Amino acid sequence: MFLAIHYPKLRNNEFIQFIKLLSEILNSNDPEVLKVKTQYDDLIALLATLSTLFKPELGSAITQELQEIDARRDTALTGIEMQIRSFTYYFDADKREAANLLSSSLDTYGSGISRMNYQAETSTLTSIIQKWENDAKLTAALTTLSLTTWLAELKAANKLFEERYIARLKEEASSPEEKTIELRKDIIQSYRTLLAHLQAHATLSTDNSYEAVVQQINQLIEQYNKLVATRGNSKEEEEEAANLD
Repeated sequence: MFLAIHYPKLRNNEFIQFIKLLSEILNSNDPEVLKVKTQYDDLIALLATLSTLFKPELGSAITQELQEIDARRDTALTGIEMQIRSFTYYFDADKREAANLLSSSLDTYGSGISRMNYQAETSTLTSIIQKWENDAKLTAALTTLSLTTWLAELKAANKLFEERYIARLKEEASSPEEKTIELRKDIIQSYRTLLAHLQAHATLSTDNSYEAVVQQINQLIEQYNKLVATRGNSKEEEEEAANLD
């Protein structure tokens, strides 16, 4: 009778909003009349607790800062790659050789470094920087192409990113995330119990008094399922998913 909702894929703010809208549907149709007042009250109490605990992920100033620093290091990496590529066609043999040496070194790390998730990109850039600083031939090649300042910029941005990323992990560790997860589980169970009671009463009802409520709830579920289905993942969301694996 009721559609299934992909609630595990809903972000916290979406999950809370879904339950709020569900409660409004029930409230407008009178939980007492629907014979689900007890289940409705249980769900509302849990929702109030979750709403108090919840802090939107994007509300963190560090999250926005990480996005900006990530863009900074991506720009530095792109600049280095373009400089190296252009020098592989340079007329001076020494500079052309230096460019080919650095290009071969970069190739070992594969393409699309800037599209990696946060952790992978940080690790890869750290490896590149250390290799170029510790290999005499690569260091000389950087000097030949006047790329030492570019590398210093990439190193500074990557180091800052790592520091701020750790700061965000500490911030998240101090948040009531575990309690939020448990509350979501409790709310899901309460939601299922409420719908089970609604379905039972609707089945036993001799009139069509429950049809409108069922239709409204299914429309709400369909709306949120479409939201999940059509939403693409950002780099940040991919990183969060990787951390949950």
